[in-house]
Amino acid sequence: MRKKSSGDINKLTKLSLVSTVLIVVIVAIILIVAVFFKPNMKYETFETFSLGTYVQLRISTSVNPSVLSKEIFNELDRITKKFDAYSEDSIIYKINHSNDWVEVDDETFAILDLSLQYAKKTNFAFDPTLGRVIDLWGFSKFSEKEASSLVVPRKEDIEEALKLSGAKLVEIDYKKKAVKTNGVWFDLGGIVKGYALERAYQIAKQADPNCTGFIEAGGDIRILGPKFGKEYWIIGIRNPRGNDSIDYIYLKSGAVATSGDYERYFIVDGKRYHHLIDSKTGYPADSAISATVISDDAIKADVFSTAAFVLGKKNWIYTRTIIPKYDSEVFLVTPEFEYLKTDGFEYYEKTY
Repeated sequence: MRKKSSGDINKLTKLSLVSTVLIVVIVAIILIVAVFFKPNMKYETFETFSLGTYVQLRISTSVNPSVLSKEIFNELDRITKKFDAYSEDSIIYKINHSNDWVEVDDETFAILDLSLQYAKKTNFAFDPTLGRVIDLWGFSKFSEKEASSLVVPRKEDIEEALKLSGAKLVEIDYKKKAVKTNGVWFDLGGIVKGYALERAYQIAKQADPNCTGFIEAGGDIRILGPKFGKEYWIIGIRNPRGNDSIDYIYLKSGAVATSGDYERYFIVDGKRYHHLIDSKTGYPADSAISATVISDDAIKADVFSTAAFVLGKKNWIYTRTIIPKYDSEVFLVTPEFEYLKTDGFEYYEKTY
């Protein structure tokens, strides 16, 4: 076997050096492209008051963001006015105060039908027919200024209001798209916000399928797309007895909603009474102080956060078994400040 000459060794050394240089150059080009030629994603923030709360839209889009935000906010206002059960101008008020069948438009029929379906799926922990009870407690037109003047209703009055409540009392005519309440008052507060956020998502995606960002209404969030097109949005879960966060979740898509006893409430003799009513008792649910739900759409997140709160710690096995079947995960805070999580919730507490 011929020994390698010094000339051969020099050639190999030169080739090795050239290869190394080429690799370094390629890596440098890749880094330059990644740093200087990545898509320029500028986010703009728009705010308004709608759905009875403060709304924030944070969006990066190729279309005019100002025009798009106005279109979205106009839609939220339309939904607010249309489905406010306690406004004489709304379709829900008309339905609630009719003793006969009421034919409705496609949108209204779909939301009413969907809300009744979710009532059954949650064993009526979510019940859209508690309008009379909610009004009796004073939460139909609640304001923080008036909270101090609210009182606990008499047990007899609560029982009377419950007799005219319950999803089972409502009749639906699918052919005529009509509804008959039989004395029940609808209150769609546990589903309309989620529906409005889904409509915002649809409008944004129709205008620009590649837009990213999120829209938030009173702590409920619908993700429009990953941050900068690929990263997670970091969302804090509010401490129900403070202003800090007790946990963080990471989302690139989907929605998150929280129901808590700290938004609409009043205190009598040291006891807190809030707007999340247990349909079985007519009183505020008492075995949770906060329920956060992550889902693939805002309607389910909204509905199931209410249901999980009302079910509370006492029915945790039911919550843990049923709600994840609908691609939703729950984080529950009990009155003892114990954290209960469905099995899949921890997936959203990490980045991958």
